[in-house]
Amino acid sequence: MTVKDVASREFIDAFSKHLKKGNKIKMPDWAQYAKTACFKDLSPYDTDWLYVRAASVAYQLYIRGKVGVSALKTHYGGKQRNGVRPPKHHAGAGKVIRYCLKQLEEAGLVGQVKYQTDDGHEQSSGKTLTKKGTTDMDRIASQIVKEKKKAKK
Repeated sequence: MTVKDVASREFIDAFSKHLKKGNKIKMPDWAQYAKTACFKDLSPYDTDWLYVRAASVAYQLYIRGKVGVSALKTHYGGKQRNGVRPPKHHAGAGKVIRYCLKQLEEAGLVGQVKYQTDDGHEQSSGKTLTKKGTTDMDRIASQIVKEKKKAKK
């Protein structure tokens, strides 16, 4: 079983609990005050919102392959209401995404995509899951499927 066989909401909830239980991500001091986007009025009500965001970022990396911060900012962005004027799309908070990627990288779940340029220099172009990250995510997805089968019996 892979992550694609499980509903995204169920997987993200289970993976966020795994990240919290395994102490793979540290909750920083600023997390209780931070907003998830510039157009939001308040910070999230859930105290464990950063674990959920990190699990969601990992899920996006699994589904998309390689992703940069800019694409994730667009994904986590939303509509800013401007009063009488028409609403516009605004990006999500980049610091939150960068922090989640950095913590996932320190845990060994995420790595950089590197490629050779024409003149022989090595450059990076985004982040992707490591083999350990992919196997961890697939293992949690298979646990979810097993629990569902047990519940049906």
